[in-house]
Amino acid sequence: MIRCNLHKLRSVFILVLLLAIIQLNYSCSGCSPSGRRSLQNINSYETSSREAISRQNPNNKEYEKKSEDNPKVLSLNELYEKYKTSVFLVYTSDGFNNYQGSGFFISKNGLAVSNYHVFQGTSKGLEVIKTLDGNQFKISEVLEKSEDNDYIIFRVNIGNYNIKNPIAVASQEPQIGEDVFAIGNPKGLESTLSKGIVSGFRANNSLIQTTTEITHGSSGGPLLNMRGEVTGITAAGLGEADLNFAVNIKVLKISRFIHFIHTNPDY
Repeated sequence: MIRCNLHKLRSVFILVLLLAIIQLNYSCSGCSPSGRRSLQNINSYETSSREAISRQNPNNKEYEKKSEDNPKVLSLNELYEKYKTSVFLVYTSDGFNNYQGSGFFISKNGLAVSNYHVFQGTSKGLEVIKTLDGNQFKISEVLEKSEDNDYIIFRVNIGNYNIKNPIAVASQEPQIGEDVFAIGNPKGLESTLSKGIVSGFRANNSLIQTTTEITHGSSGGPLLNMRGEVTGITAAGLGEADLNFAVNIKVLKISRFIHFIHTNPDY
């Protein structure tokens, strides 16, 4: 009788021990906090791997969208070829003497910019706007001018003339050391290209100092960044190739006129 009871007791003990071992194994199989973190890390890695493959796959739609958001960067030569026809010669006269400068288009319907001093002291109606292909136009309206800040904003009566690539206005100021270039007409030599960097800001940031050479006749032309956006109006060179100045385009607050023209296409 005692032997039978001991046998039953031993059987119960073994059963309890087996249950305890099973419970212990169950509780340690990936259900501890560290186990959950490990699984989460594996899942994260798999997701990251899929994203990496997606980005590398040219046939993937997400890849195509990212490519569209980052258009091809143009070389200096490509930028020059694209925008040189938007820069024009300005001939002015006071009735006795003739003068020459530069200007540029910023919209397809003839909105244009130059330096105030290019027109200072000259007679209205005697000016000639000459494009690179030899067409000649007149100014139809002066929208704004400033002798102090040396700029003039005007419209050219272009008729059916096609301005293929008007120059976009930069939304951000250039940084010191940033590459820039200018297209102008020094001494009447049309579409002359010069390149340099932004070397400083003067007169409370209203002037950009640049190593881009600006000589007589280039006044009123665009100073552009390497995205093909105008950052300034080339104004003066002080006889040294690395001491040149452009009116900061932000001074003009020109978005007022661009917005108005875009919303009033018949203007």
